Amino acid sequence: MSLNSLRFKFILAFSIAIFFVFILWYQIERLVDERQNERLKNEVFVFVQTILPNYTAGNWVGVDHIIKKFGYQIVEDIPKDIKELYFKDDGILKIFIFENTGYAGFLLQYFDDSFVAIKKIEFNFWEEYRLQVLLLPIVFVLVVLQIILYTILNPLNHVARVLRDFTIEGKYDFKIQTKRKDEIGDLIRLFLKAQLFISRTLKSRELILRSLGHELRTPLAKMKLILALKEEISPDDMKLQKNIQELQKISDNILEFERLHSGNIILENKEFFSENLLLEALSGFEDEESRIFIELKEDFLIRSDLRLLAVVIKNLVENALKYSDDGMVFVSVEHKTICIKNLGEPLQYDISYYLEPFYRDNSHQTINGNGLGLSIVDEITKILKVKLKYQYTEKYHHFLIDFN
Repeated sequence: MSLNSLRFKFILAFSIAIFFVFILWYQIERLVDERQNERLKNEVFVFVQTILPNYTAGNWVGVDHIIKKFGYQIVEDIPKDIKELYFKDDGILKIFIFENTGYAGFLLQYFDDSFVAIKKIEFNFWEEYRLQVLLLPIVFVLVVLQIILYTILNPLNHVARVLRDFTIEGKYDFKIQTKRKDEIGDLIRLFLKAQLFISRTLKSRELILRSLGHELRTPLAKMKLILALKEEISPDDMKLQKNIQELQKISDNILEFERLHSGNIILENKEFFSENLLLEALSGFEDEESRIFIELKEDFLIRSDLRLLAVVIKNLVENALKYSDDGMVFVSVEHKTICIKNLGEPLQYDISYYLEPFYRDNSHQTINGNGLGLSIVDEITKILKVKLKYQYTEKYHHFLIDFN
């Protein structure tokens, strides 16, 4: 349970409230006991002062009459487990007032003559249970509030779990049953309507992307075959071949984008060197070979998915070639970092804007592209848990893949 969750906060608030109720209970109980003991001490002390003249005069008949009249009885010795309420000893007269569970009494000693008397203390219901009567309803109300809050949060937590599965794992075919007639029930029903709309939209998007990616491959393959069978390639054929390659890249990006968002991707972790990664990623850039400059200062070992990382490098190089002001791209490898840089004007927006699919600023609308390349790069680096960094220094855009 998260420390920031409402359930934790409510439980913490409830626990603190209960704690302070018991602290209050203890303090009131202690104050009431002190006042009762003070009152009891004063009552017994007044009684002792009443019998003291008869006692010091040796009038035992008068002492016995007063003791019986006020409900006291003489005992042989002081009871065990007593609590001292008052003590005085001047060498001639000794007065010791005490109380025990259900009893109050005193020891009176004049010279060598002494006796002990006790009296049963009787409390009425209010005096005995006044604190319970006052504080237990507060505890009961707190418990009821906690139960009510739990019944409110429980369906919300279920909705949160469903949303977590929806956003993280892509599970949008879910059902939530509710019979509540309050605002929570209305919220869940509205959420189910939104879920139905979103699931239909996502299914349509997946179907379109998958169909578009696959259906493009057949005509592209046929056009490639026709061009390959021609004995002479005209300038128009060269343009057509270039457009076919561009369509091939679009088709590959659409399929890769759909695959990344399907949730069915399986990683193939294996070890390879950074040089092998560059060879794999740049193998399709024969026509742009003269525009790509590679500086391999360090050949380090990588453990990850070679194909997906190659897609990252490939898309970053394609992006750099497309938007480079001088047509040049520089790829450098050092300190367990692969850097792809190109000359260009500063970006209009923050880099996060361009990592979203199909997002391009106004200055790049005339350049061929589908706006998926950087989005795919961002998705793959997140899946592989590789750091993707961007810098703009000395008129150059730097995209860095950090393996540290």
